[in-house]
Order: sequence, then C-alpha cells, then structure tokens
Amino acid sequence: MDVPVSALFRKGNEWAVYADNGRAQTKVVKIGHRNNRIAEVLAALPVRTQVVLHPSDRISDGTREAERQIR
Repeated sequence: MDVPVSALFRKGNEWAVYADNGRAQTKVVKIGHRNNRIAEVLAALPVRTQVVLHPSDRISDGTREAERQIR
C-alpha cells in the first residue's frame, strides 16, 4: 500500500499516520521506498485505509475527522 508523504509524521524513532475511520487513530508504519510524493508502507495498514493528510498538532487519537471530497 502507498500513502502520500504528507500523511506521515514521526512518533519517537518511527513513522506513523493517523488512520481515519471517522475518528483519528495513530498507526505506526514501516516505510519502504519513497519519493517526494508517495511512500510505500510495508506493514501495519490494511489495503484502502484512509489516512489524514497534513495532520496538525491539534489531532490526537479519537479526534473526529470529516472526509473531504477531492475534485
């Protein structure tokens, strides 16, 4: 599975994303190849998991998230 680099953030010495199923949930991920736009996730995320892009410091586990439509 690939995710946008803009969804990644550091959690200690590891990479993480906020998975979004209506509420944000931190998921530590293992990253493989990446470029300036996309990162390959080697483990920890089921296929088609939605992630929060550009997570701010106001997001934490349990924060309610709204899906935006991409045009």
